[in-house]
Amino acid sequence: MKVTTVFVWLKRFNALLPSLILLIGALILAWAAMTSNQPPTPAPKTVVAPGQAEILTSEVLELRRLDADLNLGPRTELLKVVSKMKSASAYDSAEIRNLVFVSDDSEALKWVFPGQAQVLISVHPLKTSGNEVKAIYVESVAKSSKEKASGYQLSSIYLVSANGSVLKQVLSEVDEVISRRNDEHKLRLIYQKQNTVRMAQIDMQDFRVLADRELAKMSELNK
Repeated sequence: MKVTTVFVWLKRFNALLPSLILLIGALILAWAAMTSNQPPTPAPKTVVAPGQAEILTSEVLELRRLDADLNLGPRTELLKVVSKMKSASAYDSAEIRNLVFVSDDSEALKWVFPGQAQVLISVHPLKTSGNEVKAIYVESVAKSSKEKASGYQLSSIYLVSANGSVLKQVLSEVDEVISRRNDEHKLRLIYQKQNTVRMAQIDMQDFRVLADRELAKMSELNK
């Protein structure tokens, strides 16, 4: 009796097999048609920097919010400009190239750096004890430099006023910023440059370098 039942089910399965093959083939063709009709991934919308030709290139610039909490008031906002490089059919995120101020009082973006030849590796607000933003601290490296191939780059330190009207380089050729703190009056940076550890004090009103002195030599620290 069991053998007879097995033969009956095998006979039914063989009768249904052509229909199953046709159904699977139809599903495959339908899926292929749906995927082929999908539009290609669109290129990201790019912002055109001043003096830059509006042409399609392998690199585009996009506006993004800053990672740091930066409250400049209800009428002004600071955004970062991120470059994206085209790889095959996709665009991969790359470096932060610039900063722009967006204000209710202006129809144009206020670009902080005059060009896109730098990579911003650190952007932080410098706040007072009352949470007022006195300036924006920026650490950058050159986009193209001899040191880039070796993976080692010297950085420059900039201060930007809270409304974007002033950009000033306060330090250059810095190996590493070790410590950073500020109050209403001064910014104090402890940093390494070549074989020395130094401390710089910068006025928070006009960004003048008040002092820049050597604290120790690296050889002395290694003893």
